[in-house]
Amino acid sequence: MSSIIQKSKRKKGSTIFLALVLIPTFIWFLMFFVIPFISVIAYSFTDAHMAYSDFKFVGFQQYINAFKDPTFMIAMKNTVVAALVIMPTTVVLSIALAAGLNALSDRLRQYFTFVYFLPSIISTVAISLVWSWLYHKNYGLFNAILEIFGIQPQPFLGSPDQALIALCIIQIWAIFGYYAVVLLAAMRGIDKSYYEAADMDGASKFRKFFKITLPLIKNNILFVCIMCTTTAFMFFTPVKILTEGRPGTSTVVMLFHILNKGIKESKIGYASAMSIILMLIIMSFSLVQWILTREKKVKQIKEEA
Repeated sequence: MSSIIQKSKRKKGSTIFLALVLIPTFIWFLMFFVIPFISVIAYSFTDAHMAYSDFKFVGFQQYINAFKDPTFMIAMKNTVVAALVIMPTTVVLSIALAAGLNALSDRLRQYFTFVYFLPSIISTVAISLVWSWLYHKNYGLFNAILEIFGIQPQPFLGSPDQALIALCIIQIWAIFGYYAVVLLAAMRGIDKSYYEAADMDGASKFRKFFKITLPLIKNNILFVCIMCTTTAFMFFTPVKILTEGRPGTSTVVMLFHILNKGIKESKIGYASAMSIILMLIIMSFSLVQWILTREKKVKQIKEEA
């Protein structure tokens, strides 16, 4: 009987402990995610404005206005271009760096892992300011190097054709080390027996990488692809710090345009509608990546069967 009572007390104590741990987390999630998310959806169907306390329901008019807004369409195009540059480049560089780090000795791997991971914990504002010096037309490092080879100084951030790509390079440099560490952890977790069996068959390093390493970390690569896609579509800080959307509208991206409309012009309803559109675009790209990866996995399972 006493053992039953003790078990009941322990179970009750565990329940109380879980409640104390989970309730604050649930409240935080409710206050800072669920309620704001529902509010954004609700505001997107209104003409809400920060200057006025009253607003009215306008249906899908704000969404229609977004697709009639020339600047929003330019921002959408620039954002998609940036995503198509940032995502695949970051993924390829992350895989290459992870493979390179994995081939090093333990001491060197720890050192270089820290070096390449460091940019991901440095303020993006600070990174952008450093890169603004590197890109400077008159005394920037990049133009100094180009001058050595007899190439004329490039405007970089001052050129409508170069500015967006130059900003994308900043974003790639800032994040690819983080994702390389994620993939490195996955590579280090692969059972060595696979490589030992491949060595017995005389497989080359390239064959082992493409036939063993990549297939076994494809779920991690999918995670990196989805996260990179989200990061690319949320591209904002370098634009805000370095160009403010200039020259012209060549670097206006969706998040920059949304914040301008929502904060500077106080058009909460319109900004909310554009935010929902951005969210749907991110979800669509991520879903396509997941479906393509899943189809390849199903096809591989059927072939093996």
